[in-house]
Amino acid sequence: MLQLVFARQYAGGRQSEIVQRLWTRALECWALCVLTCAVMCLAAGLPVTYLIRCALFLGDTPYTDIRKFYADLLLAAPMLVAVSVRHGIWLLVAVCLAIQAAGPLVSQIPPMQGFAGSETLPAFLYGGKYTGHTGPSVIHGLGFVVFGMVLGRVWQSRPGREFLLSGPGWWVRASFFAMLAATGTWIIVGGHDLFDPAERVTLRNTNHPLYLLTGYTAAVFFIEVFNALRALAGLGGNSFWMIFGQTSLFSFCYGNILLYAVQLQDPAAAPDPARVLWSTLAALGLSILYYHFREGRWVRSAHPAARAYRWLAGDSAAQLVRWATGSLLSRSARPDLPLKPVSKQL
Repeated sequence: MLQLVFARQYAGGRQSEIVQRLWTRALECWALCVLTCAVMCLAAGLPVTYLIRCALFLGDTPYTDIRKFYADLLLAAPMLVAVSVRHGIWLLVAVCLAIQAAGPLVSQIPPMQGFAGSETLPAFLYGGKYTGHTGPSVIHGLGFVVFGMVLGRVWQSRPGREFLLSGPGWWVRASFFAMLAATGTWIIVGGHDLFDPAERVTLRNTNHPLYLLTGYTAAVFFIEVFNALRALAGLGGNSFWMIFGQTSLFSFCYGNILLYAVQLQDPAAAPDPARVLWSTLAALGLSILYYHFREGRWVRSAHPAARAYRWLAGDSAAQLVRWATGSLLSRSARPDLPLKPVSKQL
């Protein structure tokens, strides 16, 4: 979406609006992260001081680390969009390759000392020797975001086509199969067992390039598979089954809250597929209920409680961001800077 939607709007002169929209989303992600961590601390009997650490990204948060990642990358997203529009997306690709190339040096950065969460924060931001904490780091995970922007650029060059590996553009198919071959070769030659959860965790937490490469390959694969399933089932954009993509922010928050409540995070417990299944179905059920609640007549009514909910759930974050950034963005606007036409950058 950064490339398909926001880059086009940014190039059209809506820079301030794009910054505020993306930072509003970042603030919403952070607020829901804090809410999720509050339930985690309550369920695990952790003190309020640990919740404060989590709010400052200084605490380990199983399941919820991905929301911290989203909040940080959404904070950086306006910069990514601006670079893509003004200098071309391949500059971002080069930066991501440089980060991966610097991996041996980054992995030798010694541990921080002197404050609570001194290992969690650097593990989250850049990795280093902090392999006991959830990865990938923000700078390494940037590669996932930029890869998504590259996919968006491919779709821009082939309007009207949802599939990536069909139609014109043989180089897209060639690139994917080369990436697939490289991933398979690395897995076999390196002796990596991706069916072993411990192996996957190690690759992720050490910011191993194979973790990103596998993610790139899997992303293209699942895009094609689910596009094919949607086409075969005749599902349009208004289909009931599309609501899960419209409630993802809610699902990540309240789905994680559910997982904390049932305490699935127990390394000593025996595998329980039934509990995993019903927990997954419960999380999806929450998404369905929330969608119908959000689209219901009561939420859209003039009732004071409905107005308060709409403000709290949607308008409050946008108003805070506009208040905090309005004067700054108006002073920093530079309409005289040349913009590259998005359609000609591929």
